Amino acid sequence: MTAKAKKLTHEEFASLLAVGNASANSAAPAIPAKHRARLIALGYMVFLQGRLRMTTPGRIRIYAGQLDS
Repeated sequence: MTAKAKKLTHEEFASLLAVGNASANSAAPAIPAKHRARLIALGYMVFLQGRLRMTTPGRIRIYAGQLDS
């Protein structure tokens, strides 16, 4: 994990992956409200036009998380 990456629980990281893997045309995945609030606060996703969208830092965090395993 990079030095700037914030520590996520396994469940929060799974929520990040769920949003990141969702197709733009599919229904948004349901993730816990606490995860959504934290991931938005960390800048990994945004709520835009009624659904969650990944940000560039969120995609980088997914990549960094894959390097950890």
